[in-house]
Amino acid sequence: MRRRLRNTVVVLGAVGALAVLVPGEAVADSSQCSVPSSTCAARVTFQSYGEVFRVYDQVGDGHSAVLLYWLSDGSGPYYGWNPNGNGTQVTVDLDLAEGDWVFYRACLGEYGDRSLVAGTCSAGVTDYA
Repeated sequence: MRRRLRNTVVVLGAVGALAVLVPGEAVADSSQCSVPSSTCAARVTFQSYGEVFRVYDQVGDGHSAVLLYWLSDGSGPYYGWNPNGNGTQVTVDLDLAEGDWVFYRACLGEYGDRSLVAGTCSAGVTDYA
């Protein structure tokens, strides 16, 4: 039994070390989909390390994917537009102090007149730098 436990500990330690040594794909800390979420026509992700938003247009519906966000100093809303069509992504890079928060929503919009499509914004989420 001790031998099996020792072998398990050695294997788990090796797996843990490998996970630290092999860089993985960056994963967003949070994500939001436009409404209705079943189609997720616009998806916005936020990665805390580097304070990076990614705005994805995921459905060929003629609308732009829109990031709508507010900063911890009370300013906003600010917009990040992806008017490039289905299957594209736009990056919005912020410069926030460590520990600052950002509240954001994913929406659909009309890029031509910079208007949001009513009823398509997600509930929103707060994330931290």
